[in-house]
Amino acid sequence: KDCAKGPEVWCQNLRTASDCKAVKHCQQNVWNKPTVESIPCDLCKEIVRVVGKLLKSNDTMEEIDEYFKKICEFLPESDLVEQCKDIVESYLPNILDMVKSELENPEVVCGALTLCQSLQKHLAEVKLQSQLQSNKIPELDFSELASPFMANVPLLLYPQDKPKKETKGNGNLCNDCVQLMTDIQDTVRNNSTFVSSLIEHAKKECERLGPALSEVVIFT
Repeated sequence: KDCAKGPEVWCQNLRTASDCKAVKHCQQNVWNKPTVESIPCDLCKEIVRVVGKLLKSNDTMEEIDEYFKKICEFLPESDLVEQCKDIVESYLPNILDMVKSELENPEVVCGALTLCQSLQKHLAEVKLQSQLQSNKIPELDFSELASPFMANVPLLLYPQDKPKKETKGNGNLCNDCVQLMTDIQDTVRNNSTFVSSLIEHAKKECERLGPALSEVVIFT
């Protein structure tokens, strides 16, 4: 059953809250939170205040029912309008009980009728939509990306097998790189001092990368 999914399902509206026996929870923890400013929400809050006064003057239920249904018509989509009217028709006694107990917080009643939208939920949806539209790529930790490459430095300096020389072609950057590494490996084998100076030079260059990345590179 959807009720097992928790408050996100319970507090969609008064019907779902009633079905999941969570009306009090939604009143006290969800519908009373800040709401998005909108015409349906602002009108609804005014109507709740008016209805609160009408209840004291014994106005008919039919009149109050019509007040709320009129506000439902301000919702932007026809299916939301019908849903709102259906909730009013089915749960009017419950709505009036809420009006009596929430005169100081009319947004609670309006949230139950879906006429007021949670500000927190709205901002989360706007943020998600913005990310989708900009096709934003999440930031990556560069030190994590560099770590596996730096872990192979020992193999680069002390290879198990000498790479085969390939015919050097004009403008072939790959072949130039292979030749360079071959020359470095030959020098490493024949000159131990070169190794020390190369490592010291590499450390100095790493320190210029900043503390987070330089430590990963130097100690990997």
